[in-house]
Amino acid sequence: MAHAAAIAAGLTVIIAALIASAPASAEYGAIAYDQMTGKFGASFDQPTPAQANEQALRECASPECRVHPVEPAGCGALAISDKDKAWGGADRDALDVAKRDAVLRCQAHTKIGNCTIRVSGCNK
Repeated sequence: MAHAAAIAAGLTVIIAALIASAPASAEYGAIAYDQMTGKFGASFDQPTPAQANEQALRECASPECRVHPVEPAGCGALAISDKDKAWGGADRDALDVAKRDAVLRCQAHTKIGNCTIRVSGCNK
């Protein structure tokens, strides 16, 4: 009997810890980009991944847009070259790191262009 009570108490502690560590409400984001036309769109702080993707695609407004999710409590950025079709994206824990990495990825794909951030943001 005492053994069963100890197991129940242990399970209660584990469940309470899991509930406390879970985010109260995850917020989702996405960045969409069409490499051929240069169109892009983004969404942040959406209640579901599907809604985040839909809003980013709607803003991108091209049938060739491809969506890239941004993690809950994460930040995303998209950098685009001014001279060619090079681009770079990043999803990181901090906005400044996401921007830096997006520019670095874009610069790695262009020989003549200067990459700048076109869209960025963070989820709650």
